[in-house]
Amino acid sequence: MTLRAKVFVAQAPLVVALVVVGWLSIRTAHEARRGEVRVAAERMEYWTLLSGAGLLALAVGLFASIRLTSRILRPLSVLAQTARRLGGGDFEARAVVDGDDEIAQLAREVNAMASQLEQLRTSSVGESLQAPRAAQAAVDSLPDPVLLLDIDGRATCANEAARSLFAHPGRGEAAGPVTGLDASVREALDHLRTKVLAGKGPYVPRGLEEAVRLPSNEGERHWLPRATPLYDDSGAIEGVTIVLQDVTRLRRYDELKSDLVATAAHEFKTPLTSLRMAVHLCLEGAAGSLTPTQFDLLATAREDCERLQAIVDDILDLARIQSGRVELRKDPLDPEPLVAMAVEAHRSAAKEKGVDLRAETLPCCEVRGDRERLGVVLANLVSNALRHTPSGGRVTVGCRPLSLDGSVRFEVSDTGEGIPHEYLGRVFDRFFQVPGKPSSGSGLGLTIGREIVDAHRGAIGVESEVGRGSRFWFTLPG
Repeated sequence: MTLRAKVFVAQAPLVVALVVVGWLSIRTAHEARRGEVRVAAERMEYWTLLSGAGLLALAVGLFASIRLTSRILRPLSVLAQTARRLGGGDFEARAVVDGDDEIAQLAREVNAMASQLEQLRTSSVGESLQAPRAAQAAVDSLPDPVLLLDIDGRATCANEAARSLFAHPGRGEAAGPVTGLDASVREALDHLRTKVLAGKGPYVPRGLEEAVRLPSNEGERHWLPRATPLYDDSGAIEGVTIVLQDVTRLRRYDELKSDLVATAAHEFKTPLTSLRMAVHLCLEGAAGSLTPTQFDLLATAREDCERLQAIVDDILDLARIQSGRVELRKDPLDPEPLVAMAVEAHRSAAKEKGVDLRAETLPCCEVRGDRERLGVVLANLVSNALRHTPSGGRVTVGCRPLSLDGSVRFEVSDTGEGIPHEYLGRVFDRFFQVPGKPSSGSGLGLTIGREIVDAHRGAIGVESEVGRGSRFWFTLPG
C-alpha cells in the first residue's frame, strides 16, 4: 500500500463520522420546522441513537487516524536518525523500514548510499581524502617549526612547534602564528617570502650567519630558515613553506671558533710587526752586508711576512664586520666612478700579467653605501679574477641598472679556468679554496665581500663554467 493510500485510510473513518453527524443534525432541524412535533420526537430518539453511534464512529475514527499517522511517522523518524548517524561518519548505520511504499523505497536508497560511502572510505579514494589529515599529523610531529604563508604573508598553517615558538608571552598558544612577532622577525620572514615569490626557487641559507634570533622560555635561540614555494594545480606559486632549524648550539660553537681565531690573529699582530721590521732592516743593510743567498732568503721571508700580515688583517676585518663593530656609512654614491677606481687600482697588476682589464658600465642611478667598504668588495673580486685568469685573458668590470626594483648590479667577469659546479656554493665560505687550484691568498676575500654586501642589504653570487671563466656579481638597493 502506498503512502497516499495509508493517509486516505487513516482519514476515512473520521470523514464518514463527520458526514453522518452533520446529516442527522440537518434532518432533525428540518422536521422540527415543519411542525411535526410528535413524529419529530419519535424520530429524535431514533436519530439520537444514530448520533451516538456517529459520535462513537467519530471517536473510533480519530483513534484509528492517530494510530495510522504514528505508524506513518515512525519510518520518517528512523530515516532522520539514520541520516544523523551518517552525517556523523557512522557509515554502518542502516534504516530498517518494512513495506513497499515511498518511505520504504527512500530507506532502501539511503541504505544503498551508506554502503557506497562505507566502500569509499575503505577504497583508495577514501585514503586520498584522509591524506590531508595524515599530512597535518605528520607535520605536527616534526620537532622543527613549520609555517605556511600565503602570497600576502598571512599564516595559513603551522605545526605545534611553530605555534609554541610564536606564542604570545603569557599565553599557552598563539591564536595566529605570526601575529605576535616583533618587527625584525617579521621582516626576516617577509624577506624569505619575497625571494621565493620572485621565482628563484627554494631558498637555502648560505651559513649560520643568516639565523634568526627569537626569544623563548630557555632564553634567546637562533633559528636557521629554509623556504620552499608551494604550487597550485596550474603551476603558479600560491604560498611559501618556511622551516626553522634550531642552530643555537652550532651558532655558539661558531662564535667561539671565530673569537678564538680573531684572538689568535690579534696576538700574532705584534710579533709579526717586529718580524717584518727586522727582515726589512736586514734587507736594507742595517745589520751589515748580505751575500746574494742571504738576500734572496730574506726577500722570500719578507714576502711571506707580508702575506701573513694580509691574512691577519683579513681575519681581524672579518671579525669586526661580523661582530657589528664596523659602522657603515650609507652615503649617496655614483656606481660608475666606483668601478673606474677599482679598474685603475689594478691596472698595473693586469698589465704585468698580460691580462686585458677593462670597464664596461651603463648609466646607473645613485645607490646608498659605504664607498670605502664597497671599494674593498670590488678590489677583492678584481684581484681574484686577475689571479685566476691566464696571460692573454680578459677581465671585465661593470655595472648596470636593474629595472625591476631600481637596484644596481656590479659584475666582475673573467676568461679564466672557471669553477666546478660542485664548489659554487662554497666559494664564499671562510678559508675555502677550490681543490686542485694553486693556493693563493687567505681565502677570506670573498667572505669579507659577502659580509659587506649583506650589511648593505644586497645580494652576491657567482656564475661559472669550467674552461669558460667566471662572473661574480653583487647588487645594491637603489
